Amino acid sequence: MGVSKETKETIVTTIDEVFKKMNSISWIDRQKAMKDEAFKNTEKILYCYQTLKEHVADEREYLDIAFHGKSKSITSYTKNGSAPKDNDMILADRQASYERSRSDIERIEKALAKIEGRKGYEVIRIRYLERKKTREGNRTAEDVYTYEEIADMLAGQDGYSENLNEKTVRNYKNTLVREMAVLLFGSDAI
Repeated sequence: MGVSKETKETIVTTIDEVFKKMNSISWIDRQKAMKDEAFKNTEKILYCYQTLKEHVADEREYLDIAFHGKSKSITSYTKNGSAPKDNDMILADRQASYERSRSDIERIEKALAKIEGRKGYEVIRIRYLERKKTREGNRTAEDVYTYEEIADMLAGQDGYSENLNEKTVRNYKNTLVREMAVLLFGSDAI
């Protein structure tokens, strides 16, 4: 079965537009965008670290999630008319997902270990790895500590100034997140 002439023309036009768009962005701007994305992704990883760590703590439970709520009498189908996945394939996909998640945890832990002795590490620990618990009626909510709260917590402790302020806390955080971004994403973060 061949591709129609119109489809080929659409593909060529689309490719041309993509290259024009890419060429309109300077190399420096592309590098800056990659650096910014690495910083943002590092922050996302840090915010999700504890949850991800809990998620992969029990391999059996992680793998069992693939089959939760799935009736044995229901046949599943996929898009484009391909064959439905059998249980072995579903389990293999879930195992691969578990291994990727476990590997990510190890990379994050190595990066955290590299910055652990650095001044400002406490900011990273409090901001990303700890949660402030608040009561809302019957429920307990978890929130991220603000930079002002972190400054108040660290002021006068462990070599921090009595006058530690929000701006300084942000500077510590930004410096260490950039360093972690390089450890996690390599030269794309530079």
